[in-house]
Amino acid sequence: MLLYIFLMQYYLMEFDKLLLKRYVLDNSTRYNGIPNLESILGRIVIDNPELKKEIKKLRKVLEKIISEVEEMKLEEQKEELEQLGGPIKKVHEEEKEMIPLLKVKHDFVVRFAPNPNGPLHLGNARQAVVNWLYRNIYKGTYILRYDDTDPKNKIPMKEAYKWILEDLEWLKIKPDKIYYSSKRLNIYYKYFRKLLELGKAYVCTCDREEFKKLREKSKPCPCRELSIRKQINRFEKMLNHNFKEGEAVGRIKTDLKDKNVSVRDWPALRIIDKPKHPLVKGKYVWPLLDFASAIDDHLMGVTHIIRGVDLQLSRNKQLYLYTYLRWKYPIIKLQGKFSVANAELSKTKMREGIENGIYTGYDDVRLPTIKSFRRRGYYPEALINMIKEIGPKIRDVTVSEEYIASFNRKLLDPLANRYFFVRDPVQIKIINPPKDTSVKLPLHPDYPDRGFRELKISSTFYISKEDFLNYRGKIVRLIGLYNIRLDRKAQFLGKQLLPYPKIQYVPEKGVDMKILLPDNTLARGLAEKDITKLKPKERIQLQRFGFVYLDVVRKDYIYGYYIHN
Repeated sequence: MLLYIFLMQYYLMEFDKLLLKRYVLDNSTRYNGIPNLESILGRIVIDNPELKKEIKKLRKVLEKIISEVEEMKLEEQKEELEQLGGPIKKVHEEEKEMIPLLKVKHDFVVRFAPNPNGPLHLGNARQAVVNWLYRNIYKGTYILRYDDTDPKNKIPMKEAYKWILEDLEWLKIKPDKIYYSSKRLNIYYKYFRKLLELGKAYVCTCDREEFKKLREKSKPCPCRELSIRKQINRFEKMLNHNFKEGEAVGRIKTDLKDKNVSVRDWPALRIIDKPKHPLVKGKYVWPLLDFASAIDDHLMGVTHIIRGVDLQLSRNKQLYLYTYLRWKYPIIKLQGKFSVANAELSKTKMREGIENGIYTGYDDVRLPTIKSFRRRGYYPEALINMIKEIGPKIRDVTVSEEYIASFNRKLLDPLANRYFFVRDPVQIKIINPPKDTSVKLPLHPDYPDRGFRELKISSTFYISKEDFLNYRGKIVRLIGLYNIRLDRKAQFLGKQLLPYPKIQYVPEKGVDMKILLPDNTLARGLAEKDITKLKPKERIQLQRFGFVYLDVVRKDYIYGYYIHN
């Protein structure tokens, strides 16, 4: 293995084009013939860290090789990759291209802390999976903590607690421990009282706008200098609901000259007069996230936190609290913002969309929720593999639907048997056809051992409206049968296999089928009868249409979800 690494590094330093082409082909054949420059570069540099200084030169050479590979068909790429030695073995065999964390000496504890104001979406899933991968690498502890302490703006949903567990289970994640922040309110009160006693916190009753003006000028408000006894008395009044919403706020003392205004005497606790919480009643003082998570991370023994770049200010705030209480702050790893092109990742907006009738529910096929991916028939391994590929990069990442689909397609393509479906069917009749009464077609062209399906045929067929309009008057080949000049009365032109466009068809006796598309519209048409032998939750490929996840299968009707092409 060491000799292999040495030789690989030597040749790469010399920019051996055959070896670089092997890297490109290895990447491209894994993703349906589409090479990704950044992924290839990342793989090479991970295998050979010393090449970082040559990255510009390496990029130029790779760009040229990629342009050559893009001209090749997928089968040609696979063939050449085998000639060059096949897929490149990973130098690091732990988790795929995961970036190691620092200072892992003994215990390793991570937490995934979603707000249960809806099910998990793909952005949440990234956080959940990355933490789980690290937990497995370092044989640590994985905590699921429901950050459910905002019963006003991000109101928890009772059913979401269960949804999140179901989503995690689907993603092959089994939390070692589960906590509910809303059930720990007395713990937060205890530590805020302790901070008051230390003179490191106070209860502010200033007008909100007046406090804001003072803070911007780096000046303390009058409440800051009150005695500890008065502060504790005020806090008791908060807990007894003698103060109402907006009349008092619990604050942590910080440097009033901190360069970031939001860090200056940041709020830890606030009053909510009418909290809407599914699990907690009779509590009116609620912690803000930076305070609750800081307390919990310490008490739960969290050693490493993987958080978004947008939350890096949390560390600046929480360090004050950790210093006052003489605690050791966890190691932080930042990762960039994650988004899905042309998709909504805000749970609040999803909820509004559902309430306003824009979406049918959290499993609406237009939403990037885990519930939606499950409903559409995605494999969990596809999303896990995609998240592995992206890793916890610090730069922002935007993925397309096609990029997500490429990981699922790799798993699905060899498993899904092939069938025919015609959308918006148009009937045609073949003039003077052969006397064939049936046609045998392979269930999968790459796996002949799976057998065949047999279609009973006559001179009447149905084809899709799109094919009829595109090829009317032209010569086409009915897949597995013969050539015709397409029209409503189509002319038989022989069985010789010639390079004409191939179209699918359904014999005269087909089955009604509806398919829910990604834009929430229905594709209606006819399917071959053999599909009625299948069961719900099976995945198939409708040739020249796409992969479909079956939901309802009856003798006279089929309903399914479009997965992707």
